[in-house]
Amino acid sequence: MKITTFMVPVVLLACLAVPAYAGDTLRLSDLLKEARAKNPSLSAMQYRYRAAREQVPQAGALPDPMLMMGVQNLPVSSFEFDEDTMTQKMIGVSQTFPFFGKRGLKSKAASLEAKAKGDDYRETALRLEQGVKTAYFRLYRIQKDLEVLEKTGSLLDSLKKIAQSRYSVGMGNMKDIIKTQLEQSLLIDKRLSLQKDERTQRAELGALLGRGTPVEGAVEDIKPAVFELDVKALSDSAVENRPEIAAASERIKKGEAMMSLAKKAYYPDFTVSAQYMERDRQNNGVEPSDMVTALVSINLPIWRKAKLEPGVREAALVKSEAEEEKDAEANEVKAEVGSLVEQVKKDDRMIKLYKDVVIPEADEDINAGLAGYEVGKVEYIDLLDSIRTLLDYQTEYYNRIADRETKVADLEAATGRPVDGLQTGRPAAATGASEASK
Repeated sequence: MKITTFMVPVVLLACLAVPAYAGDTLRLSDLLKEARAKNPSLSAMQYRYRAAREQVPQAGALPDPMLMMGVQNLPVSSFEFDEDTMTQKMIGVSQTFPFFGKRGLKSKAASLEAKAKGDDYRETALRLEQGVKTAYFRLYRIQKDLEVLEKTGSLLDSLKKIAQSRYSVGMGNMKDIIKTQLEQSLLIDKRLSLQKDERTQRAELGALLGRGTPVEGAVEDIKPAVFELDVKALSDSAVENRPEIAAASERIKKGEAMMSLAKKAYYPDFTVSAQYMERDRQNNGVEPSDMVTALVSINLPIWRKAKLEPGVREAALVKSEAEEEKDAEANEVKAEVGSLVEQVKKDDRMIKLYKDVVIPEADEDINAGLAGYEVGKVEYIDLLDSIRTLLDYQTEYYNRIADRETKVADLEAATGRPVDGLQTGRPAAATGASEASK
């Protein structure tokens, strides 16, 4: 019997080769810049903020003046203007002036809401960056998993060659060769599954960048940055810099302005009007003088129970809602920061353990196992288990790196700035309200 009968087809083995990625290297900094410039959801938030800014001067403006034109005391018997001296053509204007302070409070409330919208924009930008980083690190994990599969395939290929050599001299077992080929087939199944996940992830990343197509190219290798994580410093940074909390603070101030405005509703507004009345020469020869009328009128805010008092209570409730939302967001972000810090520290420990101890020992075990199997001192099944174990260790190692970097991205989104910015004073990525105004 020929050994080649049981060999895995070359076309299947080719499936385990590392793909040549088309396109340029995907650099995270470039992707973040592109997302901030082209993501449609972020652009929508930018327009929302800019629209809110345009509402500020409108809120503090006077109401439109009124123009009045008409006739007065026109006899219905003849509809003539020269029969009665009281018949007149009238034109007038009027202007309403809100009670002192109302316009300023309306403008202040609109300005505070515009600032809150700016913070909403910054929060959306942070979340967008978080999404881009998460997708990027997932793509990194998939890329590394594919590389690990390729290396494992090379190990299995070496194992199969040794098994074939042993079998050809009557020292080996055909079952060893078949098991190796089955193991290679399992790797091909894993690779196909990973390639499917890769296509999905590239499409998701392309969507976040505002592209109509998936991204192409290989991600950069990741070397986790080393820095100390102080929970208190990070929590304080989150409360101080998180746009979501800043937006809640602005809306609390807006609530205070609206409460003051609701109390101002107890005071009347003033309307000033002037009218000019022209009278025609009468048919009896009398030529009456034209007349002028000036008026000042006020509204009467008398519906206290039905309108004014509920208005004050409504404003107070809206303010209380904003205060509770701010407290809830602050508590939530503090808890999130504490949890993420612990997870990052745990990942750091595990990454170091896998890199310095677990994987090197597994490599040594396999190298010794291959040599021992070749001379019949190591059982095939033990060596195969060692290869499987190394595959699991290497996969877990890169998964830990991707998860760790994802948690750091989550931590930066939670604190509103880069983690190392606490030491360097480096501000968060350009996602402020000033950018929205461009």
